[in-house]
Amino acid sequence: MTSTMELIDAADAAISMPAGILDEGAKREIRRATLTAVCVPGYQVPFGSREMPVARGWGSGGLQVTLAVIGDRDTVKVIDQGDDGGVNATNLRRMIAASTGCAESADTREATVVQTRHRIPEEAMSAEHVLVYQVPVPEPLRGVQKSVVECARMHAEDDYSAIWVSLYEDIVRNGMITQTTGYPVLVDGRYVMATSPVPRWDIPRLDRCEHLNLYGAGREKRIYAIPPHTDVAPLAFDDVPFEVEHAPGARCRLCGSDDVYLVEAGSSGGYLCSDTEWCARVRAGDADLTAHRERAPLHLLPDPARRARATSATTTEPRPHRRTKAGGRDWALKVDGIGKVHGLGGAGAVDGTGPEHATAISPSTGAVVAAWDVSFDVAPGEALGVIGESGSGKSTVLSCVVGDEPATAGEVRLATVADGRTDVLSLPDAERRRLRVDSMAVVHQDPAAGLDLGVSAGGNIAERLTAAGWRGYHDIRRRASELLDRVEVPLARMDDPVRTFSGGMRQRVQIAKALATEPPVLLLDEPTTGLDASVAAGVLDLLRGLLAERDIAAVVVSHDFAVIEALTDRCLVMQLGRIVERGLTDQLFHDPHHPYTQRLVAAARR
Repeated sequence: MTSTMELIDAADAAISMPAGILDEGAKREIRRATLTAVCVPGYQVPFGSREMPVARGWGSGGLQVTLAVIGDRDTVKVIDQGDDGGVNATNLRRMIAASTGCAESADTREATVVQTRHRIPEEAMSAEHVLVYQVPVPEPLRGVQKSVVECARMHAEDDYSAIWVSLYEDIVRNGMITQTTGYPVLVDGRYVMATSPVPRWDIPRLDRCEHLNLYGAGREKRIYAIPPHTDVAPLAFDDVPFEVEHAPGARCRLCGSDDVYLVEAGSSGGYLCSDTEWCARVRAGDADLTAHRERAPLHLLPDPARRARATSATTTEPRPHRRTKAGGRDWALKVDGIGKVHGLGGAGAVDGTGPEHATAISPSTGAVVAAWDVSFDVAPGEALGVIGESGSGKSTVLSCVVGDEPATAGEVRLATVADGRTDVLSLPDAERRRLRVDSMAVVHQDPAAGLDLGVSAGGNIAERLTAAGWRGYHDIRRRASELLDRVEVPLARMDDPVRTFSGGMRQRVQIAKALATEPPVLLLDEPTTGLDASVAAGVLDLLRGLLAERDIAAVVVSHDFAVIEALTDRCLVMQLGRIVERGLTDQLFHDPHHPYTQRLVAAARR
């Protein structure tokens, strides 16, 4: 028998063997992708897949990987849903042997390359084995994110909070995690990978295993790997233990095993071993039952007592805390000269625009100068208002500050980031996005922009907490309950999808989510627009109380002077992208100087 790398080298050298259904150029490309996957465990490596002339259900991705790494000195075994003797498994095994010149067997002990669809064999795997998986769905984020581009970003930035939320929601709905095939695992401490298509029972066999695991997804044209001796940890909350599938008292109806993965026997009743080879060997007395029992995940069977111990254990979750001035700064947020030009010209397009020219459109380039030379700072515990009509540039400024829009000019500093010395706009996109977890939060005008409407109210808060590193399910539940109670969302609705909530209640959930990690800076973009007057009044009362009791620097953007007057201490007035007046909110409301401000105040007093 040969080692993992010898298998790949032998296959690479086997130029003289029949080309079969995969030419040598394709094999070389797949081997290169495979070696990359081995070097970066869990990372999905793209490769130039080709259409394979195989029957439906044979798994073209797994077949291509098998044909690329196997050599004529190898022995192939194929498992289809645990069965070695089924039509698909038998025909696929024969085709691989005929195409490559390798031997074939239904015995795991004789095989060097095992292609599988749904199981890791019950027999012990060694360094002389390569296990190739036919993968139906390779992307672990597919269930929570449909955009391929966004999935790639989330992997690159280690942004897996949405997967943690899916586990949270599973426990909320079912009292335990019920996901079986495709259960997410953390590979080598870095990439989250779906263990598709094997059941949870097999996951412990992947951690620090002796054999090489290769995953081929033909439709998505991806290859990924778990090399030998690699850490593989199932995602699980600290206080909700990972458990494998098991039916109490279940045994195989044929061989009597209770330490194997069992499947229901259908209309005949009872259970059967999923691995038919192992079942036959147990009945024939050709299996090491003691060794098998030692490696079976019996310590991970469902255990109410273990769940109770985990729940009652003391946790060390990162609790949010009230922040004070960083490094002696008297501001929490400082914005200097922010400008945004949509179109050509950049700073050169600014001349001829603004209130004095009664236009935001550049006469020289036709670009729209949405905002220019906007500066302000906000102290901890202070609320600053930014008011103006639609098109005045106030929301653009907020978008530039938070990073949703790239600013054409200007700087933004947070006192909690490098003691306020770093322009956060100069940071890489990934770092700026991380700042929105616990340094700066946004409450959007449309709650759908800040919430996942298909997730529960508690799950939306869990998303922010898990992104901040919380891993205690019950701690997250308690924190979510505290916040929802504070924003007056009935706790009886905590586990209801947010899409079933009214507009005002959605806005309250969004506020609770924004405050979950008690960020030092809170940005509110038209927080009451679109709400009925009575609902808006309730949201304003809530925000007024929250801002008064927390040491948070808030920026409130609104076209409504009544909102600004209710919430803020100081105010900026914007017109056509420029600040035309600034001062104390009470002063501006009772004694406005600029004609534009006077019109806004007059409209608010009607």
